[in-house]
Formats: sequence, C-alpha cells, structure tokens
Amino acid sequence: MLTTRQIIRYSLLIIIGALTQVPCWGQELRTNADGEKIIVYADGSARYFNDLSLIDAQQKDSAGAAYPIVSVSIEPLSGGVDPTVADLKRIAERKLQIAREAETLARTRATAAINNRIKLERDLANARAAQRTNEAQTLQRRLQLARQVENNALVERTAAEQRAAAANIIVTEGRYVDAYNEARREERLGPEITKPGNRTERSLGILLPAEPVFSGYGPAAGRLPIEEAPPCGLQPAPSPNAPTPVSYPSLFFTYTDENLRPFLDGKEYLRCTAWTSRDQRGDRFLELKLTFANPNAITSYGYLAQNSSLSLHLLNGRHISLQAVRETVGIIDHARREVNYTVRYRLPRGGAQELRNQAIDYVRIFWSSGYEEYQVFQVDALRQLMRCL
Repeated sequence: MLTTRQIIRYSLLIIIGALTQVPCWGQELRTNADGEKIIVYADGSARYFNDLSLIDAQQKDSAGAAYPIVSVSIEPLSGGVDPTVADLKRIAERKLQIAREAETLARTRATAAINNRIKLERDLANARAAQRTNEAQTLQRRLQLARQVENNALVERTAAEQRAAAANIIVTEGRYVDAYNEARREERLGPEITKPGNRTERSLGILLPAEPVFSGYGPAAGRLPIEEAPPCGLQPAPSPNAPTPVSYPSLFFTYTDENLRPFLDGKEYLRCTAWTSRDQRGDRFLELKLTFANPNAITSYGYLAQNSSLSLHLLNGRHISLQAVRETVGIIDHARREVNYTVRYRLPRGGAQELRNQAIDYVRIFWSSGYEEYQVFQVDALRQLMRCL
C-alpha cells in the first residue's frame, strides 16, 4: 500500500518525464559547427544548453545560418527546381560581390578622369603663359572633352555606389527573400505595355511601307528560308577516356551584368560556347565552355557541382533539365585575364530529340553560389548541334 507521500513523488516524476519529452513551443535545440548544443528561441536569441547567458549574433551565426528562424514564403521558380533560403542568400552575396567590383571599377575610372582633367588644365595654363596659341587651342578642345568624360565618370561612380549600397543592405539586413520575390513578381508582370496609337498615328501608319513580317524566329513571310548548315565534324577528344566531340563549338549565349556593362567597353562579361560529343558506349553529351572576362568571377560564382542542373527552357513552354557529369572548377587564364569553366552535361535520347525540333528561350545554370538565368538569342544553336548526334 503506497503512502500519500509516495503517490505524490511518483506523480511528480511522471510529470517531469513527460515535460522532458515534449518540446517547448518557441525554441529549438540545435548543434553549431563546433558540435555544441544551442537553444535558439523564436525571437532569434540563443544560449548554450548548459549556460544561462545569451550568445551574441556572431557566435550563433553558424547555427542560425543553417536553420533560419523566420518562416518565409518564396515565389515559385518555373522549371521544377525551387530555390531555398540558403540559395537566395548565396545569390544575394554574389550580386553584392559583382556590385562592389563595379563600384571599384567606377571609382578607378572617375579618378583617372579627374587626374586627366587636372593635367590638361595645367598644360593649358603653361601653353597660354608661353603664348603657344595653336597648342593652347588644341588643349582647350581636349579639356572640354575631358570634362565631359569626367562628368560621365562621376555619374557612373555615383550610380555604382548606390547599387552597391542597395545590394549591401539586402545582404546585411537579410532582405534577400523579399528582393527575390519582388524580382519574380516583376518578371511575371512583364514589360510595361505602351499606350496604343491614336487615330492620327494609325492613319499615318497606313501611308508608311510595312516592314516584312518577321518574329525573330523562323522564316519571314515573303523571304526565302535559308537553312544554316549544322556545325558537324569529328574533333579529337581532349583525353583518351573523354567523349569524342562531333561538332564544332558554336556561340550559345552571352551575358553581362548591368552593373558591369558601363566598364567593359562593349565586351561581354560572360560568353558561352556549346558543342556535342559522344562516347564509345553511345552516350551523348552537351558540353559548354563558359568564359568570364574577369578572373575575379571565380570568387563570385564558385564552381559547378557534380549533378548540378542546367535547365533549358524552350519557346514552346516546356523545359529540359540536364545534370553535370562531374564537378567543374574555374581555370584562370592569366594571359587573357579570363576564367574558363568547361562542363559536360549528360544528354538523354529523348531530350536530344526534343532539342532537335525546338528552339531555346532561356537557360538557368545552377552554380555553387546559386542559380543564374541567361536569355538566349541564338535560339537555333542547340537545334543545329543536335543534328550532329
């Protein structure tokens, strides 16, 4: 027969045991990079499991970065692969690196323009003091152009600094999810539709000769269709065990971040060429060579992991996803000041057949620093290459 004291004692033990098995709402038990147990609360504060003192933000960063507290809603990404919060953070960090690179280039160009203008002012003063009239007139014209260049450089510097500051705010304040969602919503809305012409404009349009109907893809009405020959041709394999290329490299797409465009003098930041290959077993591959015009891109983009995706979006609305055969790292060409990635994607037979009959709209490449989307203007590039398999 149990006494009242024993009954109370057993009841307390049962209650305590139940409480230890039920997690408390509003806190989580995690493990940081050093293997230490950390309790993280709903407000983002944290403390060690056996310590009542709170942990500062820097100490808990390794746990907090891996397991975000805030519940967020991420806009869906077409193509069957949706980014995670960690992906969006890496993408925002890459954009910040590119914005800072553009800021550095803008400041360098502005400084050079200022120094050039000061030198010309000094040379002009010396020429006038020595009464060299012809030389002074030439220097005066050069100085006017130098001042215009300086003004443009200062405007570009200000714009680059503002873009870098905005990118820094997105990263430091953790706004990368909101920035991504806003970009996706703008993408769905599309370009702003201009107001249709009034009656006078429509009447004048009737008098003007109409341009040939041409959508940018396929044969134009009233023109003879000209079929471009496929770039087929057996090429020596780069190594004995590598697949044999069956086509020549063809331009696939180019891309330049708008932050860097003013400083590349018409040169594309990224240039991609593509070719097809086949091994002895009959497996088919699509190979891409991605060339960045700045070796610093290797720190911004990282590498292409094994089985990382290449998402090909077709003009008919469908998409094909290919996986990288092996991990690809960037190789710096110091002479050209470039970095090159040569990646091989396995090409299923069904995918090759569909690419042979369809044109490309855009592609997404999933880097270790997050995905990036590239518009394709050579819409027939892969269709021509597939004819070589």
